[in-house]
Amino acid sequence: MYPGLRAEVLPQLIVPNSKILAAVSGGPDSVALAHLICRYLRDNPDQNLSLVISHINHRARKEAEEEAQLVKRLAEQWGVPFILHEFNAKENAVNHQKSFQEASREWRYARWQEDMKKYGCNLLATAHHLGDQAETVLYRLLRGSGTAGLAGIYPIKDQIIRPLLSVSKKEILEYCRAKGLPYALDKSNLEPLYDRNRIRIELLPELEKKYNERIQEALARTAELLRWDEEYINSQVERIWPEYCRHSAEGQLLIAPEAWEQPEAVLSRLLRKAAAMITGEPRGLEYKFIRLIMKEGRKTGWRQDLPGIKVEATRNGFLFFRRELEQGVKQASCPRIEEYPKDWEISLTLERWQLLPCLGLQAGIFRHPVSGTDILWETEFNLEKILALEGSLVWRLRRPGDRMFFANLGHKTIKKVFQDFNIPARERNNIPLLAADKLVLWIPGVCKSDSLVPADETTPKFYGRVTKI
Repeated sequence: MYPGLRAEVLPQLIVPNSKILAAVSGGPDSVALAHLICRYLRDNPDQNLSLVISHINHRARKEAEEEAQLVKRLAEQWGVPFILHEFNAKENAVNHQKSFQEASREWRYARWQEDMKKYGCNLLATAHHLGDQAETVLYRLLRGSGTAGLAGIYPIKDQIIRPLLSVSKKEILEYCRAKGLPYALDKSNLEPLYDRNRIRIELLPELEKKYNERIQEALARTAELLRWDEEYINSQVERIWPEYCRHSAEGQLLIAPEAWEQPEAVLSRLLRKAAAMITGEPRGLEYKFIRLIMKEGRKTGWRQDLPGIKVEATRNGFLFFRRELEQGVKQASCPRIEEYPKDWEISLTLERWQLLPCLGLQAGIFRHPVSGTDILWETEFNLEKILALEGSLVWRLRRPGDRMFFANLGHKTIKKVFQDFNIPARERNNIPLLAADKLVLWIPGVCKSDSLVPADETTPKFYGRVTKI
């Protein structure tokens, strides 16, 4: 086992000048891990490697004290620094209102992070092996996980390395026997009390017996293939993230509507990333909530309370914000939060881009199509009618008395137009429009009056466009 790990696995996981913190419970897996790393350090003296062993006593079983002493003796025998942590795991779970396993895991990793900082370690080594990988993939499959979950346990992620991930339990036990390594057995791992235990004790042996005697290797191979896919898709999401994250402020974030044009595999990850950034929960939202947002996220005015956050589909994108900010959010769908001046007005100049104050936008009316710009909204106008109104056309915000003309309906107030298109009231005063006196001709991204519509395809046209700055 060691020759293969030394030649291929360990050099990839442990870079020169590393200081490694090994999490050692006293079981055969972690004892074998610590011994293997010690050997690797001795065999590579030129790489300036060092090891620290950390043991955590959960005080949950009567054998816990003996296990702590066993690990301490091994550390002394190998000349490795030893750290001991002790806590009442059952009491900790009750205090945090979590399961024993979840609460204990969080406590352990918190202590290991402290140990790494205190002792200057850059790597944390854990003893997950091939059986753990197979168990994890099955557990997540039964819960309906996607690619991220079925990618299983990573050999290296962040600062955590798992050198034994391709090694079977049988190989680990044989290594301990051959090297005369003492270890403890946690009898609770043999009790079918938890889902993971039942998978290990009941399901995996049944699959090996009736379907595939090498099921663990098959599941590990599946996890690796899915991990390749997951890493590639995530790299693409990170690449395009700046393009679709249009606004980010404390406690709020806007995803551009164009994100919904991406494949579902990408859109779902963009949404999950946005939610995770607001809530601080790395896993983001559950599948059912992501599916809900994917379905409803383009319906302006749709709002929903979700775990830890609120969401709203606005005219300029999909907004995520923390609940406590709900009363304070003001037009977060635009690049700036401050209230906009209500009296600005810009006379239209044809064939020229014009900045719209405070909105992060520019607008223009052109005789020919414009290339090389990121167009948010566009429409067609009757060229002759635009020329006839040229001196009176302006870009501005809405004002009292504004109205729009629609064929077969007549005139509507702007308030009624906004209501018909489900534009939230708090957004209406911050939406630019093209108008001639009190007659509104175009509300970019919402609708257009029928006053300047081309008669047919042969009618000469002007093209109205709005883009980001």
